[in-house]
Amino acid sequence: MPIDVIMPQMGESVAEGTILKWLVQEGDRVEKEQPIVEISTDKIDTEVPASVTGVIKKILYPEGKTVPVQTVIAYLEAVEQTEDADIPEEKLKAAKAVEKAKVPEEIEKAEEKERRYSPLVRKLAQEYAINLEEVKGTGEGGRVTKKDVMDYMASKAVTSAPSRTEGETKIFERETLIPFNPKRKITAGRMVQSKRAAAHVTTVFEIDMTSIERYRELNKDALKREEIHLTYLPFVTLATARALKEHPLLNSSWTDEGIVQKNYYNIGIAVSLEDGLIVPVIQDADKKDLLQLAQEIQDLAQRSRTKRLKPEDVQGGTFTITNYGINGSLFGTPVIVLPQAAILGVGSVLKRPVVIADAIAIRSMMYLSLSFDHRIMDGANADMFLRRIKNILEGWEVSPYKKEISYEKTKSSPPA
Repeated sequence: MPIDVIMPQMGESVAEGTILKWLVQEGDRVEKEQPIVEISTDKIDTEVPASVTGVIKKILYPEGKTVPVQTVIAYLEAVEQTEDADIPEEKLKAAKAVEKAKVPEEIEKAEEKERRYSPLVRKLAQEYAINLEEVKGTGEGGRVTKKDVMDYMASKAVTSAPSRTEGETKIFERETLIPFNPKRKITAGRMVQSKRAAAHVTTVFEIDMTSIERYRELNKDALKREEIHLTYLPFVTLATARALKEHPLLNSSWTDEGIVQKNYYNIGIAVSLEDGLIVPVIQDADKKDLLQLAQEIQDLAQRSRTKRLKPEDVQGGTFTITNYGINGSLFGTPVIVLPQAAILGVGSVLKRPVVIADAIAIRSMMYLSLSFDHRIMDGANADMFLRRIKNILEGWEVSPYKKEISYEKTKSSPPA
């Protein structure tokens, strides 16, 4: 009896997933735990493995198709792993060699080429008159991906197929249609939903990061030996976790029955990818010291970019931080990640002249912007929360949290 391969639910609020790439073809034999398909949701990109050793009997949906979670996307027929165990190895090899010899070499090559090109890749090649043999494949086993085709088009300045009329060609030369990738499409839907549902308001505070800048400079060599990259973000995350405990209304959600206040503090850190954003979550951020936060942020960012996140890495967030300052932005008005109550934006740290005690001094300054749901709280609540973060960061030299960043801590703190 065929075994269902289903679109898994990769998070509590995830309702659908998109098939990015089939890693197998119908009729292929797969081993248990072998990845058979790449999927994408608004929270995570991952691979779905085979539940048993068997043969792919039927693929029900093509690449690029978005389907609800728990939908059957393929059928797998189980086979006994020991089915060839009674046949001597030499005879088995000889039989396979004979069977392979029956297939003409040119047919085998044609089939190999066919496996290298997905329907989307072939469609693009036809649309823009591209010889796919000239495109270098970077996918598994040399498979040509959509990105490979787009990169080839950019390098060769490909515009459109010769079959287009002159007028159509001019339009395509002056304008480029960029198809939605699955993550962009899902993210767009989430953002529109958030703006429609939550009453967005943004407040901005200016933070003097000079004390933290000095401490980073004093300790950078010791931390480098421990392979810890101590950016400004772990400081902001620590201050945010402590401020959330003192102002729990920021750590809540709106429901029809009332405001649900979360008594645990899981902070999501937005990570920018080539095809969009993903928000892995630091669980129980309030229970971790500065170096533990630095290690975990570093680990989550690396695994996000190499698509090695697990479903639990993107679940349970109660508050989100987005660090647009990494790209040089001073401040922004980030969109709330529903059902959370607020999101904190971290701007770039720049040295500039400021007035201190009626004197001009050069300080390392940063803007923090907080977008919050005005249904849940008023501006005073949001400002008190931001002021608490400001006080922790600006008072770092005399802060009780400063002791958490001693070099000795790096030797005893467990890795994230």
